[in-house]
Amino acid sequence: MDLSLDESQQILVDTFSEMLEKECPTTHVRDCEETGFSSVLWNQYCELGANIMGLPEANEGLEMSLLDLGLVANESGKALAPVPFIEVAVAGRLLAKLSPDDTLLGALTEGKPAVSLAIPRPNAIFGTSGGRALIPFGTLADAAIALDGDTLFVAENGDARRSGHVRDLGSSALAHWRLDRDADSRVLASGPDATDAMRRADAEWKLLAGFWLTGIARRALAIGSDYARERIQFGVPIGGFQAIAHPLAENAIRIDGAELLCWEAAWADTEDPERFEMLASMAFVWASQTAIRTSDISLHTHGGYGFSTEYDIQMFYRRARALSSVGGGSQEELQTVAERCFDSDGSGKAASLLGGAN
Repeated sequence: MDLSLDESQQILVDTFSEMLEKECPTTHVRDCEETGFSSVLWNQYCELGANIMGLPEANEGLEMSLLDLGLVANESGKALAPVPFIEVAVAGRLLAKLSPDDTLLGALTEGKPAVSLAIPRPNAIFGTSGGRALIPFGTLADAAIALDGDTLFVAENGDARRSGHVRDLGSSALAHWRLDRDADSRVLASGPDATDAMRRADAEWKLLAGFWLTGIARRALAIGSDYARERIQFGVPIGGFQAIAHPLAENAIRIDGAELLCWEAAWADTEDPERFEMLASMAFVWASQTAIRTSDISLHTHGGYGFSTEYDIQMFYRRARALSSVGGGSQEELQTVAERCFDSDGSGKAASLLGGAN
């Protein structure tokens, strides 16, 4: 199995890695903690075509694959980039399929983070009077895509719908939106087409979030490992003690597994579509757990310093938890994995979906 990047993918990774190293040091992330968004950095993303990467050529897009989008998400996670890359990519792809002439697509191609989506979550309230949902980057969007029963609709007039910035652990740009269907909403699809489209968008969001979380984990591990090599105790670096070295090594293996699972899900998008949604859920679960555990270990490697806002590791610790919770949390997503592995009557088709032998 060849997991090496091809030339165009390597250029893509190098381009965003170099840009983020220059434009998004942790000092910039700290400067954006109040709003959770950097317009300057988002402009840099748009100059590199990030806002149109996932759109078809018919919509002035670059028609790049989910793996390409995932590679950018991974580099973004390493830098904790305060930009709505995932939301713009997923909402844009959804609109391009259901409403290719939508004016919101024009706004996205112009670089405006004009639309986000309501991630389906257990017990979420949609389509009722005063019903609210937590919208990622909802402080910026003019519209949000949501599912009400078997009706997929666009809730517009964001200024009237949002109830203000929600301050969360990850210092992100979350906002509560009122999502009742009124005069400022329009239907995109209904029936099975609507539910299938939202399931697909949900899976894409969670896959890209999985890539982002593995980036967080990879950078958190590097920070913890660097500190373990530099911190001297009893005359030697603390990384020489098994109690420090072994947990870091274990998480290096976990990150490799998370990255591999994200890659497999992205591959399944075109090569094994029946397994895509299940693999995307699995990737989100494992990446969430890995990012949280790795940032935990790296923070504790710093001892008491890790809990100080002076040290960068606490930002990775907070954001690993925040991004996971926006998607409903890894424990809740395990139920989705189970549902997608088995028929509704409980008869198993997990072996075939998981590629098991008869």
